[in-house]
Amino acid sequence: MTLSGIPPYPDQHTGMPYRPRRFPRGVMVLIVVVVSLLVLSPVALVVGFFYVWGRNHEDMRFPSEDVSVSSCRKDAVTGGPVAVVRVASRAARPGTFTVRLGFRDLRGKDGGEGRSEPAGRRTVVFEDLAVGATATGEIAGPVPVRGRPQCVVADVTFLSTALAARASASATP
Repeated sequence: MTLSGIPPYPDQHTGMPYRPRRFPRGVMVLIVVVVSLLVLSPVALVVGFFYVWGRNHEDMRFPSEDVSVSSCRKDAVTGGPVAVVRVASRAARPGTFTVRLGFRDLRGKDGGEGRSEPAGRRTVVFEDLAVGATATGEIAGPVPVRGRPQCVVADVTFLSTALAARASASATP
């Protein structure tokens, strides 16, 4: 009998009383630390990535933010859509804006107002626009429309004047 009142069971191999062995505390701490590092490292990497991504892209602007359609109307003579495009350059340096417009006829093929039909695309270019400058341009759609037209900015690209000069200088032999 032991002090606890439970007789020890003999070990099968040695015949000695069985005493449960305790796992060394240092090994247990090491295992917990390693598992914690394995679990938390990917989380820390993801958090760090998004932190750095945000810091690098916080002042980033898209050229489409500088472009708007001031008016969209149907031309009385040709029946085609006419859009007035306004560019207010807030870029960091002067450059060229290329704006692609999409025109739609809000009255569908069947004459109803439900579905709109495509009415063509056109491109307008604003060359060497200075920083903070504003420019407007009028562009006519290629296809006459039956109803009220819809003018939508489809795509905007910006090419810095310095980048354009560098690209043309490297293209010529």
